[in-house]
Amino acid sequence: MEFTFGKILDPSVGLQETLWKNLQSESMKRLANPALGEVTSLAITARRANTALPENQEENLAAGLLALVYFGGMNLQCLWVDPRFQGQGLGSKMLQSVEKEARQMGCNIIWGHTFAFQARGFYEKAGYEVFGELVDYPPGQGCVFMKKDL
Repeated sequence: MEFTFGKILDPSVGLQETLWKNLQSESMKRLANPALGEVTSLAITARRANTALPENQEENLAAGLLALVYFGGMNLQCLWVDPRFQGQGLGSKMLQSVEKEARQMGCNIIWGHTFAFQARGFYEKAGYEVFGELVDYPPGQGCVFMKKDL
């Protein structure tokens, strides 16, 4: 059988959802407990006090975090704090909040990655440990994969 291959930069949300759904469907067939294969997407946001929750979820953000929950664990996708609010404990509070959510969702581990120019020390201070590393990625830097048992 022959196939034609094509590259798509910035694939549509629909294509991404289809690919993830297909992978998840096949993966669940191989799990002893298929419920572990269900993927839940989670966002935690912080806004300045006395700021009304806007209709547009992207407005007035001071910090935000994205995570995926699957296979009994939580994968941190990103944690961002507005530079104006960095160094005030907001990132730590965001991390504590998502760890609490992870425990409530039955997760026994939380993991993610960070780059040398980002937040390795921040995660280590919060009890995360390195379990993998990409040296010189991006060039001149490094990427570390970190985890914390819950």
